[in-house]
Amino acid sequence: MDGLLIGPATRRQAIAAALCALAILLALALAAPRARDPLPPVAPFMPMCALTVFTTSGIAAFLLGGRFAATRLPMLGALGGAYAFTAIAVALQLLMFPGVFTRSGLLGAGPHSAAWMWVFWHAGFPVFVIVAASVRNRANAVTSSMATASTFGGARGWLLVAGPAVLAALLGVLVIQVDFAQPWPVAHVAAPGGLTVQGNPLAAHAVGIVIGVLNLAAIAVVLLKGRLRLVLDLWIVVALLASFVDVALNTLSVERFTLGWYVARVFSMFAPGVLVCVLVWEVTALYRRLAQEHASLVHSSAHDALTRIYNRSYFDEQFRREVEQAARADRPLSLVMIDVDHFKQYNDAYGHLHGDACLGAVAGALASTLRRPGEFVARYGGEEFALVLPDTPADEAGTIAERARAAVARLAIAAPSPDGHVTVSAGCATRSPLPVTVDDTPNAGALALIEAADAALYAAKRAGRNRIARADASLA
Repeated sequence: MDGLLIGPATRRQAIAAALCALAILLALALAAPRARDPLPPVAPFMPMCALTVFTTSGIAAFLLGGRFAATRLPMLGALGGAYAFTAIAVALQLLMFPGVFTRSGLLGAGPHSAAWMWVFWHAGFPVFVIVAASVRNRANAVTSSMATASTFGGARGWLLVAGPAVLAALLGVLVIQVDFAQPWPVAHVAAPGGLTVQGNPLAAHAVGIVIGVLNLAAIAVVLLKGRLRLVLDLWIVVALLASFVDVALNTLSVERFTLGWYVARVFSMFAPGVLVCVLVWEVTALYRRLAQEHASLVHSSAHDALTRIYNRSYFDEQFRREVEQAARADRPLSLVMIDVDHFKQYNDAYGHLHGDACLGAVAGALASTLRRPGEFVARYGGEEFALVLPDTPADEAGTIAERARAAVARLAIAAPSPDGHVTVSAGCATRSPLPVTVDDTPNAGALALIEAADAALYAAKRAGRNRIARADASLA
């Protein structure tokens, strides 16, 4: 079953992604001129955003890793690694940040550790997306070659997923152990994912510009490699665009609790969140398709391929249940066994292809005679059919059997028989509503009713065919 995420994008999906991209650019255009406007401070907003980014990035990494495990497509593994890197980086940055959990930050972080983790977080994501796009061409080889797929199924393939997360952890150790200088000349850093400076230093812009260029480069690589052909292409570009707006507004708005700072935090959550939504949509769509395939399989397993009515396996199981229910509810149950007269002669005269068509027409005529819920017709074997009639007494069963015989006669299918057309014979048997006894098991009751109906059928054949016969007495 092909994944929808790596399937061709439809026009509707392209329009949805384009609208999201336009909304992101519009938000940037509206927020940029007033990016430094101060807004009321909401202290919990920053850790809430960081926790959201960690959670959504972790979910995206997990789901993409699962898709990689199923498909062995290296592009999916590398994208999973990009989001795993983001999850670990933002978690470490939040833990290191002074004033969130402790005054000086956890893990023995220095005064500039959180700022460096912000840089690594925002620069690492587009870099790993570029890596994912660079192995995109190998995806076609994977899908067409099981040998190549198995190559990416081992440690080499999983390195794409787990490697970036390990790298993020190592970078966290590095910035804790080494007392790096500030990545930009600022007075202080105010929040994870937000640069707070006094004034408007050129170096702070330089850091933002470099990271912004990385995001734009990643967008360009995805466009060149994929040309937006896949669903995944569309939404990775949207995620990169959200990441770019996050960096741009952080660069324009260096103070904490400004309009730009708040909007940047929103887009930092949107970048992993949008792909999580698409992945969850894909899982939902795949479950829906799986349910449809299962329903189709169940239908196929219960129906005869030639006549399109129920097959013998369905009859055996369902008829036993009907006998059990009839005994429990103290209701009558009738069975009509039907056989096509002189069918061997028909096959010999017209061939098996015409014989198959004849059986299909007879099955359709028999099915058309059933009117009530619970009644069904099944192909019992060869040219023999069975009508199961719950809650139907003997007289009514005989009427239905006669209706079925007449329906086949009305088909007027030419045949080398005394009547000149295809006819059927039928035998009816009914289980009377009597109390259940110790020996009245479903299997025993079903076999007795089948034997009685079958005996009545052969009585009809001995009497000259093209007629119905009833069992001598109702069965208890």
